Amino acid sequence: MARRASQDPETNAPVPEPRDQIAALPVRVLDDGTIEILLVTSRETRRWIVPKGWPMNGLRDDEAAGVEAREEAGIKGKLLREPIGRYAYWQRTRTHMRFNQVDVFLMRVDKMLKRWKEKDQRERQWFTPLDAADLVLEPQLGQLFLRLSGQQEARRFLRLDKPKGEVAKPKKRKADDAAPTR
Repeated sequence: MARRASQDPETNAPVPEPRDQIAALPVRVLDDGTIEILLVTSRETRRWIVPKGWPMNGLRDDEAAGVEAREEAGIKGKLLREPIGRYAYWQRTRTHMRFNQVDVFLMRVDKMLKRWKEKDQRERQWFTPLDAADLVLEPQLGQLFLRLSGQQEARRFLRLDKPKGEVAKPKKRKADDAAPTR
């Protein structure tokens, strides 16, 4: 049976079905156990976002999110295979608006590249979860940031519950990628 597009109740205009996207939520854990989130700027409006894109043929969604993270933010790392959440947003193009739903895959960043595909088109910056939540325009995405350290699966994946002195691969903040002061 063919699927019918829903209609706007006021105008009876067809409402397109939401389109699915995938995103990486890049995170690092500092020596003191606090987490930071890497955001990138969008190419056109320069607003802060997470690396995201469309599912890719031949790749699982978490793998496609890793490709987007490498191309847009110049990072490599390990991704959770299942999404830790989902958010929705309206994408504005030159000719129309499109409703998208995004599955978000947590990424533990292991390496920051010096050169990457979209380096000259975007900025990247580390933020605290609170600052990152304030900077993104999508409220559901901001809520994901704020709930991150309380999610058991995320805590395990990020190794946040290791006893002190047993932190695997501690990350130190470098002067060039420190979180900005507000």
